[in-house]
Amino acid sequence: MTAILNAEDLYHTGVVVADLDAAMARLSAIGGYEWTAPLEFSLPVRIADTDRTVDFRFAYSLQAPHLELVQQIPGTIWTPVPGNAAHHLGYFVDDVAAVSERLAAAGFEREACVVGEGGAAAAFAYHIDAGACASRSWSGHCSATSAPSSSRTDRSS
Repeated sequence: MTAILNAEDLYHTGVVVADLDAAMARLSAIGGYEWTAPLEFSLPVRIADTDRTVDFRFAYSLQAPHLELVQQIPGTIWTPVPGNAAHHLGYFVDDVAAVSERLAAAGFEREACVVGEGGAAAAFAYHIDAGACASRSWSGHCSATSAPSSSRTDRSS
């Protein structure tokens, strides 16, 4: 069986923070991180079978292994959990909808996704593994448009 995700396509560890600017400054001071400029998007998202528009604000570290800091969004899955910094692992995939379906078929419950054409997952999807990992363990990103330029190598050949 072919793996659904490839370890070499792990791009970032996502961390939801209460204050994006403060978290960026703190991690820069203690870890020497440099960051992309904060990105802001309003996206149509499905969370637990409910569609809504969510306003995102986030930044990526320029250094690898990359961190993605996401400004908390009350009332959504993007809320920090005290004592638990890691929120998700972000993988690059070529087809978010197809990979999301394969993960669901493998028992990873889809928790949230950007709603694309025909209601399919697009741009990213979050899945929860209720088994061995017992955590939110995947978000797929179908392109590197907002990522630092050194973040993905082409493995299509």
